[in-house]
This record gives sequence, C-alpha cells and structure tokens, in this order.
Amino acid sequence: MNAQKRKKNYFHNHGNNKKKRKQFNLEPGMKGFLCTCNFSEKECVRDAYKILNEFADEIYGLDSIKDSNNENIKVSDIKKDETKYNDNEDDISVVLNKEINELKAEYSKPINARRFQVIDTGVKNIVFIRSSLTNPLELVTKIITELYNTKQQRTRYLLRLLPIEVICKANMNDIKSKADAMLEKYFAQEPKTFSIVFNRHSNNNIYRDEIIEDLAEIINKKNPGNKADLKNPELAVIVEMVRGVCLMSVAPNYYKFKKYNLLEICNTKESIK
Repeated sequence: MNAQKRKKNYFHNHGNNKKKRKQFNLEPGMKGFLCTCNFSEKECVRDAYKILNEFADEIYGLDSIKDSNNENIKVSDIKKDETKYNDNEDDISVVLNKEINELKAEYSKPINARRFQVIDTGVKNIVFIRSSLTNPLELVTKIITELYNTKQQRTRYLLRLLPIEVICKANMNDIKSKADAMLEKYFAQEPKTFSIVFNRHSNNNIYRDEIIEDLAEIINKKNPGNKADLKNPELAVIVEMVRGVCLMSVAPNYYKFKKYNLLEICNTKESIK
C-alpha cells in the first residue's frame, strides 16, 4: 500500500510540475535574447543575467520591485538601507531580511513584469532570455560595443548574444507576415546592404533557400536600392528556427562584431590608432 501511495504521489506531483513550467516555454509574441553555449546551460544563464542586468541598469536605471504593501522600491534604496545598518552588527538580520524580501518580491512578479526571465527552448545549448524591454537590440548594441572597444571578457559560458525582436510560428505564412512588418523600419528608407543568416535547431520543416528567397524579395520591395552583400552587409537579418517557432531580428555590423559572439569579440586584436 505504501509503495502504491508513493507512486501515485510521484506521478501526481510530476504532473503538477509540468503544468507550472508550461508558462516558461518559448512562444510566439515574446521578445528577448537568444544565447548559445557549448556546455553548462545554468552557468550560461548566470552569465546572461549578470551582463544583461549590468548594462540594462546603465541604460534604463535600476529595476524596481514591489514590497508586501505593493509599493515600488528601488534596489538602490535597499542598498542605502544596508549601508545604514553596516555599523551595527546587531542589525545584520535587518539587512538579510531586506535581501530576502527583495528576492521574494522579484520572483513573485508575473513573468511579464520581470525585466529578464529564462525560457525553456527544448534545445540543448540554446537558451532564451525573455525580456520586457521594447528594444532588445539597443541593449545588445551597448554590450557588444563596450566589449569591442575594451576587449575585456565579461562572460565565460555565454557565447553568442542575439537580440530577438519577433517570435512567430514556424510556418511560411506567419514568417513572411511578421518579417514584412519588422523589415519595414530597417529597409524602407535609405538603401542598405544586407545578408540573411539562417539557422535551424530541431526543425526540418522550413528550408533555408525558401526563407532567403522570400525575405530577400520582401526587402527588395521595401526599397529597390537595397542590395545583398554576403561579406560585409550593413544589416544582417537573423532567422533562427527553434523547434516549432521562428525567431527573427536585424543585427547591424554582424560580421564586424564576430556574429555577436562575445568571446570572439574580446579575442579580436585590432590596431589602435
């Protein structure tokens, strides 16, 4: 009887865990950052959180959380409280409680309210960080430009960091419809040189040649002056197929910044003028 009860409880809990984790799956409509690593996805996520938060704080200011009274509290205010109590060892517990409440408040937020949230892609060595930021490219540009100029390595396990502007279902109708809207703001004004970068991960239903031909046709219709350049384009259109969804973005200076590989950017030796 005890063994049967344990089995029932196991499968019951296992099902509940699946149900809770369903909201963390990669889905159409999301924005954020596609991260790649060669191993140790947990460490890759830590790298991503660290560098994204650091540079996001510089651009947008410190993220705010909510306390038990539903009032906004800035992380900077919490740090001020910590310094106030540093001189009194008896009040260390107050500081610790502040930190605990901060973490509880952050993880009690709805996913949509969090600045960054790791999402399960279902593909090994491919990590997605969902974001509430409206323009992921702005943050990535800040990061890679800093790394390119300083050559200071800031990550160990996180390799490529790609901004993702659009996620849709992996079928040609959805892809062309979403791509048309996304490409309008990049290619409808001044003529640009471009390339289309296509990668597949656990998806055999969409073909590279078809994607490239259809997206190139859309770009040329935006402005007949747009020209393909496979070696050094001004803009690279990134298309990443991940199982049943398609992730798209436009990446400036894609090859100059080593395909947005953070480690390779730091290892590049440039002559200093």
